[in-house]
Amino acid sequence: MPRPVKETPPALQKRSQPGRLRAIVLAVIVHVVFFGLIVFGVTWQSRTEAPVEAELWKDLPPTPRTGPKPPEPDPTPPPKAEPEPPKPEPPKPVKPPPEPPKPVKAEPPKPDPAVAEKLEREKREKEKREKLEREKLEKEKREAEKKRQDEAKKKADDAKKKQEDAKKKQEDDRVRKEAEQAREAAAAVRQKEFDRYVNAIRVKVEGKTNPPANITGNPEVHVRIKILPGGEVLDAQIVRSSGNPAYDAAVERGIRSASPLPVPDPKSELFPQFRDLILQFRHR
Repeated sequence: MPRPVKETPPALQKRSQPGRLRAIVLAVIVHVVFFGLIVFGVTWQSRTEAPVEAELWKDLPPTPRTGPKPPEPDPTPPPKAEPEPPKPEPPKPVKPPPEPPKPVKAEPPKPDPAVAEKLEREKREKEKREKLEREKLEKEKREAEKKRQDEAKKKADDAKKKQEDAKKKQEDDRVRKEAEQAREAAAAVRQKEFDRYVNAIRVKVEGKTNPPANITGNPEVHVRIKILPGGEVLDAQIVRSSGNPAYDAAVERGIRSASPLPVPDPKSELFPQFRDLILQFRHR
């Protein structure tokens, strides 16, 4: 016989999930049907027909007459046929448990207009404050981003300026060095040219000087010579005597006798150095 299905209490039905309850009900129905089919099949195969007995008579028995008593029938009753087993009742379909009642949503109470207006006003004020906060945060974010960009630009400009300054300084140093080298080269050229004219003047003066024969040693005299353009001697003065007046006078006469002296062209940059020239003359 199918096992009775216990109904789930309503309290448990509310907690259980609808899908799980439906699966349990279907599993119970399948088991009941399967068990009924097994019982019905076994009973149907083991059922046997009751045997039927019959007596055959060749002649009818004689009619009872007066005379000897006929034999009494056998009191043993014939074997009764076995009663047929009762047919199994078909399984009753299991009713699925009733679905849990759906919760009825209670309608919310209608709010008081004054309270609703107050809540709406507070909501608007809250939204306004949140909007101001968002705008403030966005503004601070934009300012921070702008500041970061300005700092990055300033760093890039400073680095570029330093690079340009270093390049300019390097170029200035190169130009200054080249200028100094050019000045030094020009000065060396001028000095060489100056020395050439000074040696030419000294050679010419020494050629015109007749020192006394009694001079001993190597006296040296310094003479300041003022020269006019073209080499004419304007004046000659002893600025440092050799200690031998005769030798000093002979050198002074030789300077005046050697006029005009070999000097640079008056238009050249070397000539101003020969306007007031101090030369040393040594007796050899």
